[in-house]
Amino acid sequence: MKKSIYYLLFAAITLSLFAFLKIENNDGSDFKESFSKVLTSAKDYTLEVAEMMPAEYYSFKPTDSVRTFGEQIAHIGLSTQFIHAFLIKGEEIEFDPVEGKKMEQQLGTSKEECIKQINKTFDEIIASLQAMDENELQKTFVIVFAPDKPVLTNKEGYVFLRDHVTHHRGQAITYLRIKGHKPPDYRAF
Repeated sequence: MKKSIYYLLFAAITLSLFAFLKIENNDGSDFKESFSKVLTSAKDYTLEVAEMMPAEYYSFKPTDSVRTFGEQIAHIGLSTQFIHAFLIKGEEIEFDPVEGKKMEQQLGTSKEECIKQINKTFDEIIASLQAMDENELQKTFVIVFAPDKPVLTNKEGYVFLRDHVTHHRGQAITYLRIKGHKPPDYRAF
């Protein structure tokens, strides 16, 4: 009888622990699955914004000191691709800011090419995220072009990418409003 009570008590405690503790996978699959959805939503929302602006207004900019609408969309695609390859994947890339700006200016003149770049970039980063294991997600890198040179894990790097996209997409949404276009409805994720 005493043994039965101990077994029952052990089972109750064990089941209680499972009920109150979240057991996470060690392979990073929880993050990969949830953040892939976030990136897919960011891709779709960014494409909606890019599609909303008529091609003839891709050259619009509210003041001389800022990018055109097309350059904003091109910047989202090209800089996200660069940040992903250089920081998260650790590829050796020679970057010339003057050449980067020229690429944005050239790509930014074509709505069709900007949309292709957005699709290509997001497809690459989502596939890369899904292919990483937990060890790769925990690897670190330094944002060498930031003044304080922060160190991030690759997981944090994907969040950084999303934040960067959100920043520039928000600017593009402002351009849409200035030109009298209602932007797509906000979506959280």
